[in-house]
Amino acid sequence: MQQTKQGNRSAIADVSVTLKASFSGSQGSPRTTHLRAPFGWVGGKSLLAKHIIPLMPPHQRYVEVFGGALSVFYQKEPSKVEIVNDINSNLINLHRIIRTRPQSLSMAINSLFRSRELFYSIKEGKLKPRNNIEAAAFYFYLLATSFGSKGDNFAMTKGRTHKNIYRDFYVYSKRLKQALIENLSYERLIKEYDSDETLFYVDPPYVGTENYYKMINGFTMKDHENLVGILKSIKGKFMLSYNDCEVVRDLYKGFKFKELAVNYSLNGKARKKGSELLIMNY
Repeated sequence: MQQTKQGNRSAIADVSVTLKASFSGSQGSPRTTHLRAPFGWVGGKSLLAKHIIPLMPPHQRYVEVFGGALSVFYQKEPSKVEIVNDINSNLINLHRIIRTRPQSLSMAINSLFRSRELFYSIKEGKLKPRNNIEAAAFYFYLLATSFGSKGDNFAMTKGRTHKNIYRDFYVYSKRLKQALIENLSYERLIKEYDSDETLFYVDPPYVGTENYYKMINGFTMKDHENLVGILKSIKGKFMLSYNDCEVVRDLYKGFKFKELAVNYSLNGKARKKGSELLIMNY
């Protein structure tokens, strides 16, 4: 089976996207808000969230399995119980500091000047954080000053200014105070929070793009196969975001599919069309 790059997630984060969806959510689905994620992330769903959220069923407990920048969480109205998760401990520390010390984090980030030398000093561990707040500031800095928010290579575009890189985190802190922030494997998290009243939003690394993610031990084809086995056995409901390719359609054969047609554009110039796939067990 051919693994396509049609769903290359880094492109979604880096370009302007026009979306067309020919479906709508059912009655009782969550409403969307206007709160965007406070930082960029590879495969982030800031542009897709408004199409994803209306398709969610009513639920009491909401769980994001691969949280990333929490784009869907921030744009979704709160649920009664909320759990957000990621295996990346640096990312989870950033979310926890946003929740508990938003002002201190803003001050720490604003003390960092934008330079190639500082970026690589942080990335290579030459400049070490003295505490969790500074660690969160360093991680945010790497995301904010790198190409595609990958944290790998220093890149500052002409459009980026002091104002749109360094944020006031208070509004995000307020939203996160309602959620439990976990740092677990997807297997353990799903087992821990599965119930008849749970909705899992699952946004794993896409097939063929696993290397874009800085995860412990990576994410392999075996993980894709393991994930579908776990989701087939749960009591709750799940919504899964994936790239639309033959591998994914074969893995989740028998489940409900919804396609999101994505028209990519960069600097106002048309590019080829792509497709995102939502997979649901309801």
